[in-house]
Amino acid sequence: MAQQFIKKIQRKIQLKMLEKSTPEGLKKLGEKKLVQRFKSAKKSSPALKKLLDEARIDSEAVSSSEDYSQLSFKMAKENTFNRFELEDLCRPGALDALSGVLTSSGHSGNFAYGLTTRKQRKSTPDMIDLALQGVFNIDEKKTLLVNCLPMGVRFPSNVVTQAEVSVREDMALALIRKFSPYHDQIIITCDPLFLKVLLDEAEHWHVDWKKIHKHLIIGEETFGEKFRDYVGSKLHINPDNPATGIIGSSMGVGELGLNLCFETLETIALRRAINNNPVLLRTLFGCNSPKDPLPMLFAYNPLAHYMETPDRDSDGFGELLVSLLDKDTPVPLFRYQTGDEARLLETGEIKAPFQALGLPIPQLPNMPLICIRGRHKDRLKTGLHIGAVKDSLYQNHDFADKITGAFRVEADSPGLVHVQLRRKIKSTDVICPDLINQDETLFASTDIKLWSYEDFPYGQTLDYERKFSYLS
Repeated sequence: MAQQFIKKIQRKIQLKMLEKSTPEGLKKLGEKKLVQRFKSAKKSSPALKKLLDEARIDSEAVSSSEDYSQLSFKMAKENTFNRFELEDLCRPGALDALSGVLTSSGHSGNFAYGLTTRKQRKSTPDMIDLALQGVFNIDEKKTLLVNCLPMGVRFPSNVVTQAEVSVREDMALALIRKFSPYHDQIIITCDPLFLKVLLDEAEHWHVDWKKIHKHLIIGEETFGEKFRDYVGSKLHINPDNPATGIIGSSMGVGELGLNLCFETLETIALRRAINNNPVLLRTLFGCNSPKDPLPMLFAYNPLAHYMETPDRDSDGFGELLVSLLDKDTPVPLFRYQTGDEARLLETGEIKAPFQALGLPIPQLPNMPLICIRGRHKDRLKTGLHIGAVKDSLYQNHDFADKITGAFRVEADSPGLVHVQLRRKIKSTDVICPDLINQDETLFASTDIKLWSYEDFPYGQTLDYERKFSYLS
């Protein structure tokens, strides 16, 4: 009990210190750590030394973040995990001190690995509890965390009650119904497709969401504000009123960390404000067409991850490169390609268009911000991005109630979208609306092919352990 009390006080102190921080100040501290870590990069692992030697880079000569950003050197799954043995990728002695291994999704056909040492594992619960306290006030509210994420993703905590159910909606709903009366709040972690089936099946399990104070942390995929509104309507959560519950998102990459970047109350409000204004959409998010997706807007910790977006386009988006700043990380990774398109947003860049439009400036978090637009390969030759299609499915709530959320667009026939219906629903019983984004039709109702759950040809039954492919 004494130890728990001490850690509770420590969390209060840490959060108070964060309140006094600025994004610019935190980024400068992160840049100093970056230079220190990279100077000793050749000593970090045999694989990293070989890659730097092949690129003729002297890491000790890098003395600033500006020097670092000029490097042509990049790391990726292909030239690390696909090329080297683990013993060459790891720091000396790291394999002997392993506490845990997490794989990437394998969506590309190859796997990368996130390794955790025993030393790191000891501090993980404290970091998670700090993050949960900052958003959900877990020190004052008895909390049940229901983890519905697949692929072995875990959230060790010293404070919350944990239920690990993976992708079993029956287990999750039975547990929520039985245990929620004994907790002040519940937090459900899941991905968008599994959340859809969880909402669909809740009625059969007699879960009364109105009686439960609940929050969501959604990972694995990006989503738009139509989806957030739809989920809120099913759970009796007003996304614009955090007192009714929070529907938030977190982005992780197996080999880089499970909480690479994350939504806060401030980023959610800011994203929704931008989404409601065409000028802000173009200026800050690069949404020049209804075919563009609404980027996720995240905060990130620059003391843990150094983010770069080189070779930016006219909207400020470039490929996301991430460098790990933890000196104890088993596999040192610098300028690692995640495959995402991103834009780093400075405070001044955010405030200027709001001021120009005479709009009140939303409160900004004390951490730097990054927009994640998704992957370039998720855009069709027509310019249409899969993210825009995904969100348009949830504009009409009656229609959304009848689908699983799974759909497929084939690159060879981009004028047709295949949509999977829920179990026991026939296409003849569904009135199919046009799929619309920003008042423009992406697919007319006549260009939407509805499939019964069993006949959907792109995965007859959804495998929630694997990422779903929306484009082929």
